[in-house]
Amino acid sequence: MTVRYLEDLLPTVNFASRAITQTPVDWGIRIIPDCQIVYVVSGRAELCIGSATYAIGAGECVFYGPEQPYGLSASAGTEYYSIHFHWKSSSSMPVHPAFYIQQLDRNQLGESREAPKIAIPDCNEISLPPVMVVSGIELLFARIVKEYEMEKPGYTVVMRSLMMQALTLIVRQIADSRTSGTQRGRIDPAVHAMQEQPSRNWAVSELAALCGYHPIHFSKLFKEEIGLLPKQYIIAERIKLAKRALLQGEKLDALSERLGFTSIHYFSHQFKKTTGLTPTEFRMNGQPKEA
Repeated sequence: MTVRYLEDLLPTVNFASRAITQTPVDWGIRIIPDCQIVYVVSGRAELCIGSATYAIGAGECVFYGPEQPYGLSASAGTEYYSIHFHWKSSSSMPVHPAFYIQQLDRNQLGESREAPKIAIPDCNEISLPPVMVVSGIELLFARIVKEYEMEKPGYTVVMRSLMMQALTLIVRQIADSRTSGTQRGRIDPAVHAMQEQPSRNWAVSELAALCGYHPIHFSKLFKEEIGLLPKQYIIAERIKLAKRALLQGEKLDALSERLGFTSIHYFSHQFKKTTGLTPTEFRMNGQPKEA
């Protein structure tokens, strides 16, 4: 297995998109010519590599590289980012992978290849797993997609810079998780529960029970791992959903109630505290300007 050094990477983004499946989609078994990261914003996906099958939920990424047969499918209504990239290339110009994708039969899945490794200064080599949770990756992917679609002057250089930030964020969080990996595994049930039911009025005791912890100890571990208290995290998840709903025209009173806020005033207060804008200001700024 080739070990890549973080400071030597020169990534090129070959393709970037954000999409929503209208019906269940199965992309089949295939091999791609580059690397791909798929980040699930909402919905469900399933990844097959070798003899292993992984259920992918909101907030999770899947990763695979060239020469690794894999199968990927998604349920209807799944929203996701798809980023294709090369680790290192002298040119920053995208080379669309579609022409080089090989379709295979299901019996050609074979065995999982060894995970790629990245070495970073003052740290051991980092192996990239096929499934991971990377906090903050969605914003970087959104910016990459925007650059890819707009093609403004210098966009390929900007994408390279953003992809380098994304890869650094990934390996940094994997490195950090080595010291708290057991804790993260124990709070995952609570994280998934809040992502699945963000409008529910979760009590800390309920979330702690899902993970087998006393509420006080659970809150401490949650803060150490996520950087937020459970209440702050659930509000952040609600605001993330609210931003999309506002741009789709949902009324404030219905949205506030649907997301579990006690009042429109409280919803507006939390929204501005998180985004710096009121819901109305956010909706106006997000609308396309007239020519």
